Amino acid sequence: MLRSFIPEFLESSLQEGIRHAEKLGAFGAETFVSVSRSRKAKVQNGELEDLSVSKRGGIGVRVLRSGDKGIKVGSATTTDLSRPDFRDLFAQAWELSELGDEDPWIRQADPEGVDDLPSRFDSRGAALTAEQRIARAHALEDSARKASSKVVAVRGATWADGEGASLLLTQKGVRAYDVASSCSASIELAVADGEDRQASWHWDMGRHPDSFDLAAVGAEAALKGEQKLNPKPLPAGKYPVVLHPEVAVDLFGIIAGMLSAESVLKQRSLFAGKKGERIASPLLTLIDDGRLPNGLGSEPWDGEGLSTRRNVLVEDGMLRTYLHTLKTAAEMGEAPTGTASRGLGGNPGVTLFNLFPKAGEKSAAELHRLAGNGVLITELMGLHTVDPVSGDLSVGASGLRIRDGILCEAVDKITFAGNLRDFLTRIVALGNDLRWYGSSAGLSILLEDMALGGS
Repeated sequence: MLRSFIPEFLESSLQEGIRHAEKLGAFGAETFVSVSRSRKAKVQNGELEDLSVSKRGGIGVRVLRSGDKGIKVGSATTTDLSRPDFRDLFAQAWELSELGDEDPWIRQADPEGVDDLPSRFDSRGAALTAEQRIARAHALEDSARKASSKVVAVRGATWADGEGASLLLTQKGVRAYDVASSCSASIELAVADGEDRQASWHWDMGRHPDSFDLAAVGAEAALKGEQKLNPKPLPAGKYPVVLHPEVAVDLFGIIAGMLSAESVLKQRSLFAGKKGERIASPLLTLIDDGRLPNGLGSEPWDGEGLSTRRNVLVEDGMLRTYLHTLKTAAEMGEAPTGTASRGLGGNPGVTLFNLFPKAGEKSAAELHRLAGNGVLITELMGLHTVDPVSGDLSVGASGLRIRDGILCEAVDKITFAGNLRDFLTRIVALGNDLRWYGSSAGLSILLEDMALGGS
């Protein structure tokens, strides 16, 4: 399948560019190719709003120049994949490398590993006709309206599918590639009851059109909207709090982002210097697995050509590892984690593949009963404002009041002002309802004694 995206003549031309860079005197040379195709159908209140097809592609090269105190890096990019010769692109990067700062920690991967993962490509999405995509978008909207009579408008019901490929080549013989497909459905709608009107949305995705339940996406969006109707004020105070799996996904993403070794080295992380220490409840184990069978984020190699792997980030509440590129691993004297990302320009960064917590033993209903008279948080607004150094935060929230273990009226305009540590250390139970949202998973979480601001 790789050749349908990146033909052999293109790869040969790029290999010639690498050899040209070496002749110019380069210590190392790399090229990264990314090609994708996507299609979308969007309907709004029964009318076709958008039907589009897009193609994207680009090539980035990175040339390394040896200096007295380290390696200088130069980069160049192009979106013209039809060029017969890329030697001038490598020459441009070589010239720019003279202007770079010397870095003693720049490293390159040696060739390793094989692609032994299940195929990430499925042709069923690409085989859909435009009419079938439109029909799926209509079916998504219809499912939401059938699920609730309170749906008064659909701002957009979208079906999308696509596929793409990437290829990394280096002068050391690395040839790391990936070919993958995806399909997704998303819907944004409005529900109303009397004078109250609320917005809601939901989405799901998979490798092929039959990998998720289209009707369930629309029905859940409608249910989420209904649950927000006619909210009541929440008196300020301390409450047991249950986090919805969708909220947990956002929370775990914030935590994993703070485990970037680059941030740690720059002292821009709450978890700097905390490796080997307890940072969370002993109930929490958080994993990122780049080789998870059938995981939507699974890839055989990372952005530097290292084999991906299973990294336990937090184990029984203990911080086990930071997320590294080869550069940060060398600088910190730690083992690589195979978690580098790659773009067309610049140096590799850190990425996540399949992030998920270890599931607990209790159902969501059991957590609600344990909460007694608490709050189910279904939405947190403003998590991106969390201070990455101190962990301080002040975010808005909404959800459902729990009374005697039963979900009751909607509550909104809740404020949680505190520290990220409060979320992590006050976990008293985890749900068994592990649920995937793309390449990240969440579950229900019970927190004790959380201070919530309200009316």
